[in-house]
Amino acid sequence: MYAVEIWGYFQAKGLTVYGIAGLMGNLYAESGLNPRNLQNTYEKSLHFTDASYTAAVDNGTYTNFVYDKAGYGLAQWTYWSRKQALLAFAKAAGKSIGDLYMQLDFLWKELTESYPGVLAVLRSATSVLEASNAVLLNFEKPASKDTVETQTRRAGYGQMYYDQFATQQEELSLVEFKELYQAMRSELQDNDAGEWSAEARQWAVGHGLVAGSGTEINGQPNYMWQDLLTREQLVTMLYRFAEMMR
Repeated sequence: MYAVEIWGYFQAKGLTVYGIAGLMGNLYAESGLNPRNLQNTYEKSLHFTDASYTAAVDNGTYTNFVYDKAGYGLAQWTYWSRKQALLAFAKAAGKSIGDLYMQLDFLWKELTESYPGVLAVLRSATSVLEASNAVLLNFEKPASKDTVETQTRRAGYGQMYYDQFATQQEELSLVEFKELYQAMRSELQDNDAGEWSAEARQWAVGHGLVAGSGTEINGQPNYMWQDLLTREQLVTMLYRFAEMMR
């Protein structure tokens, strides 16, 4: 649920792919990436579902959100001061307490203002496990945080998101991009052109508006008809046209 949106949000914030994956693995363990998730063990005692709890907090009919000790939202905020801050943040934004992007903004606010050490790891992490443990041990802090089983499981969830998203967005280096760009242009730099433009091309060549560059292997001038037009070339053609019209 909302995996694409959450990945995109933190990618735009500059986290490494390992950092995003490690964070998302923990959020999945906490809430299944459901921003309206009410801690399951409290549903019966509070007589609420995810949806009814969210609605009751939003409309003010339930007033014990801050102190009921029930985990809520993406990160399962539980401690009263953090729930109080979340509620105030939602009200200030004019959003539902269960709004996805409001919670992401609040989570980012917490990371930047209260958990800079965790954020630093998420910005520099070189493995999913490193990022996952930073979130688990220093941000979420569940009772079972120190067990190998918990750390392995949460990193496994993070690896799931890494495999889903990170391998699909490998970035090209500048050198690789330039090589591919030039290869694309090389295919356009010849005299290939559609018949529909034949009359116009003959007119442009005949009046000296297009001079071409070099020659083809058959000795004919190469006009590069399908290549890209730079601003420099555009103003040169306009200048030639203006001269022709004198």
